[in-house]
Amino acid sequence: MQKRTHHRPHCQSGQALIETALMILVIFMVVFWIFELGWLMYTYSVMANAANEGVRYAIVRSGGDPAGTKTVVQNFASTSLHDLSAMSVSVTFPDAGSTVPPSRVQVTVTYTYVPALSQFMTSPPTMHSYAEGRMVAQ
Repeated sequence: MQKRTHHRPHCQSGQALIETALMILVIFMVVFWIFELGWLMYTYSVMANAANEGVRYAIVRSGGDPAGTKTVVQNFASTSLHDLSAMSVSVTFPDAGSTVPPSRVQVTVTYTYVPALSQFMTSPPTMHSYAEGRMVAQ
């Protein structure tokens, strides 16, 4: 019985290695962008929930404490490992500025996203989230 030997032509000796290296590069880029997109969606969810927490705080306390509402929103967002220096909070009263029940209160959170892959995302998106509720009488 003869032993078969498989000989490649000399011009194809490193082809598999180069193809593997190029595909690993593509696969890692896709994985990292999926991670970045997931972090982006998580960040938006945190900002929306922070606005909801601010509205809850304001409607229970009849909206008379905008500084306290901002503090509640910032404290909620700080538990999620986000950079709070890129976040701004606005508390407004759409019903002619009235802070007495049953007026509405609106909390707006604006956040400039800080990407993990900042080398590839030169202009990160700015997220806007708001929540609105009606104050209750105490």
